[in-house]
Amino acid sequence: VEGARRERLRQAYDDACRGVPDDALLRCVRESLPSLVQQWELRRALTAQLGLHALLSYTLQLKALQPGSVVFSRATGAVHLACAADLTAAGAAAEKPLPFRLTRNLQRLATPFGVDGAFSATFSAAAECFASPRKCPLELWLATLAQPEEDGATGAPLPFSPPWGAAPAEAASRMHALSPAELVKKMGKQADVHANLRALVAEATSQEALTRQPPAWQAWL
Repeated sequence: VEGARRERLRQAYDDACRGVPDDALLRCVRESLPSLVQQWELRRALTAQLGLHALLSYTLQLKALQPGSVVFSRATGAVHLACAADLTAAGAAAEKPLPFRLTRNLQRLATPFGVDGAFSATFSAAAECFASPRKCPLELWLATLAQPEEDGATGAPLPFSPPWGAAPAEAASRMHALSPAELVKKMGKQADVHANLRALVAEATSQEALTRQPPAWQAWL
């Protein structure tokens, strides 16, 4: 039964992929910027921003992973999170979520060179910064931001759910595991500081894992 279900999911994913071109986002960039130099600069900036977004999505377990929550700025190449609603289908709770979004259109925009270059460089540099309490007291920041505001009239805490799922200590631990400097301290100068990142990229781009995502995640985009 489980095998048949997974086969149906794979077929649905394949059908959706055939109906949605993997260069839709790239064509949008090309159509909005006639200059090849401008196109290259925007793609480079977007790829770097995607690296930062991927790091925060994985370490903080951000809930804003569906495509409608991610907005690209044509002017600056910045990646903004428009909302943080969790659209995970109730029936997909048992499925393992992907570490971050790096689906077909994003891969085509970034290119393999971009994933190995600006994406990975930004991801690792930011992880190293966040892993240092002196530079970024991540646990303190998350604990502070997770505090609900109080009602001005009654003083009671207002309903609030932070847009991330990781506990402060868990997020800090994940940052340490991805920080090149921390890995060298732990494993020596011969450490492969990008091994964990490569494993996450492989997981995020695995077709088998993509087919298991809930419909709202739109893994075929």
